[in-house]
Amino acid sequence: MGNSKSKEITKHAKVAFTPEQLQQLEQLFAGLNGGKDLLEKSFLSHFPENPDFSIKLFNWMVERSPNHQVDYTNFVILLELLLKELKDYYLGDYKFRNLEKFELFTLISLECLENDKDSINRFMVSYSQGSIVIRELLNIYSGGQITNSQRNDLAARSVTNTIFDQKDEMPFNQFVSMTKAQLIYANKLCKHYFNVKFLGDQSHIEIPRLNTSSFILNDQVLALLQLSSPDFSKIKQLQLQFSSSVSNDDLDHIADIVINTQKSLLFIFRNREDESQNDTFQQQVFGAYISIDPTLETHYIRRKLKDPMNILYSDNDPKSLYFGDEKSFIFSLLPKYQLFMSTFDQRSKQCFGYINNRSFRVDQPLGLGFGGDGKGNHRIWLDENLKGNSTCRINNQCDLTYEMGYLLEPHIEFLNLTCIEIWSIEEKEVNPLLQSKIIEAGKEDMQTKEVGEQKESVIEQK
Repeated sequence: MGNSKSKEITKHAKVAFTPEQLQQLEQLFAGLNGGKDLLEKSFLSHFPENPDFSIKLFNWMVERSPNHQVDYTNFVILLELLLKELKDYYLGDYKFRNLEKFELFTLISLECLENDKDSINRFMVSYSQGSIVIRELLNIYSGGQITNSQRNDLAARSVTNTIFDQKDEMPFNQFVSMTKAQLIYANKLCKHYFNVKFLGDQSHIEIPRLNTSSFILNDQVLALLQLSSPDFSKIKQLQLQFSSSVSNDDLDHIADIVINTQKSLLFIFRNREDESQNDTFQQQVFGAYISIDPTLETHYIRRKLKDPMNILYSDNDPKSLYFGDEKSFIFSLLPKYQLFMSTFDQRSKQCFGYINNRSFRVDQPLGLGFGGDGKGNHRIWLDENLKGNSTCRINNQCDLTYEMGYLLEPHIEFLNLTCIEIWSIEEKEVNPLLQSKIIEAGKEDMQTKEVGEQKESVIEQK
């Protein structure tokens, strides 16, 4: 192995790391403080996106080290907890073996130094502490220096608002459980983060790029969506298709985008409840992600454009003005973050998105809608005249398409939109090598199946 410190450890005990991984860890340890015991500042340059978390991580390691010094042996023992699964543990403290990676990340972020599971579960997390945990989790996606501004903190606070729901504090295990319910990939992200930092995993932690600036979206908001939705991990870039401070002719522009864009669409809306909310940070933000499969048309006008001769579709077909598929979802962003996925039960009406304007010449309500019961009642309805129209509203009682829940505060029914943004989705390219391996594996499966069928045929003939 050629690594004296690693040899010393493996001489006396089994470890969960391979010789190659131990070599990586020994090289990393040497680079952090010249091979000497780690200091508080040792991790700072290694965690540019999370400098505060790096100091907390060092303090956590100090507290967990028997002699309160983070030498190489203690470094390896503690990293076993952060990097390996329960079945692979040899050296890690048994008190922490059942904790998931997100739980460990949260303990470190909270600076919780409790020593047993019961005490940890009883540890009370305040609203401000919870907000810090979420912010440091979202910082993982930045990959560089973070600037703490009011706008960058909004995403973390919106999740925290949902989790605490006007409570001042809650037990640790409840906080973890509710965070994971909102951010379903939190544990996977933390596991990947530790591997990138300590074992040099080369796969990047990325969020979609914006092709231009946004009045609403930033890295933290995109990170939230990626932590909550399986589709967002496939997105490479968002292309701005439409941005407006809301005018009465917006519906025509929006209809053109829906009909002519062959890609999935992200709709973002900002709403001012009353005239006192002049600061955009006080206004509500909500939206919809409409997944569009161009090979499976649902909207009547899109079908007609692809089939002007009515060969595949007839004018006598039901004139559906809905578009999208079951990967679509709606969400609230401010003041609370929540995602409402499409439902898959038998009652689902699959009214993912709806668009109709005068140029379509279809005798149905004119406007843009999301969700609903299939009878003209929509979860979100934006009338033809978007600006100052009292028929633009949120209806939380009628939806048979998306999961139920309040998009905005329960008392808000009528909308007064101040900003609309629509972004089209550019997905990541599939790795050609990976794709060829999948194809080859498929061919092998087919060949194996054919050989098996031939053998069965021969046996039957005998």
